[in-house]
Amino acid sequence: VYFATQLIPAANNDDEASNKDVEEAVCNYVFDALDALDIRWGLSHVEVIVTRNTETGSIQVRLVEVNCRQHNTDFIPLTNACVGYNALDMVLAAYLGQSDKSSHEYPEETAHLRLAWESLPALPTTRAHGAIIHFVSHVSGKISRINYEVFDQMEELPSVMDMHVYPHFLDEGNEIEKTVDIRSDTGWAHIMNDDEEEFQRDIARLIELQKEMFDVE
Repeated sequence: VYFATQLIPAANNDDEASNKDVEEAVCNYVFDALDALDIRWGLSHVEVIVTRNTETGSIQVRLVEVNCRQHNTDFIPLTNACVGYNALDMVLAAYLGQSDKSSHEYPEETAHLRLAWESLPALPTTRAHGAIIHFVSHVSGKISRINYEVFDQMEELPSVMDMHVYPHFLDEGNEIEKTVDIRSDTGWAHIMNDDEEEFQRDIARLIELQKEMFDVE
């Protein structure tokens, strides 16, 4: 069960708590995996499992899967805010290049929206803490009550920028099952905060409130 997908800096943010060795190990492993599979163009959504040997401290990265597609959520608002750009704009920059190096002429009024591929770092950093919180169902049965006051409490948390409950779960009488994987989530929240302590506190509160979202019979 996924409770949160958290945005992590791939390069050091000069944060003493940063797991720089883990982050760089993951990125380097993914680069090697893509090279080994001869995947050279476009986006990829790669999943790995990372463990650390408690005795030696060495990091082991293991491949789960490689998907030649974007992450299956609207990540653009979150990455624009926390990183400064997003993967879709990076693809356009890689494919189309800059106007002074290509045969294409681009409108001047969109110049501020375009990325210069040569200026993008190999390993990005973050300028704020961000995550997607996955709404996990803790109940199974027929929905007898939707606890909107719980959703109100979620929306009022300082880190919550946007949230969405899937329409099926907003009709009393519809069936609901306990969440067992990403496909059985009931919704999501995008959260962001400059303050890591408040950010982590809001993650914990959102996860706790999920237990009270629905009553069933």
